[in-house]
Amino acid sequence: MNAHRVETVIRQDRTVVIKDLPFREGEPVEVLIFSCSSPSAQGGNSSEKDRYPLRGTPIKYLDPTEPVADGDWGVSQ
Repeated sequence: MNAHRVETVIRQDRTVVIKDLPFREGEPVEVLIFSCSSPSAQGGNSSEKDRYPLRGTPIKYLDPTEPVADGDWGVSQ
């Protein structure tokens, strides 16, 4: 399967036009359409706060110098 990726925008009449495809005339193709989630694709509407919701949130460490029990290291098992 030969894939070709193109980013475009929906026209005012709710259509999409894709030109200069690298396929032969009459060759069957499959078309999938996904909405872009990147801020540049949405016109920059996504703010920095939306991208990093925990940025600037205070962090509180409870007993940061206390040893960790072997049983608490579940990830290493």
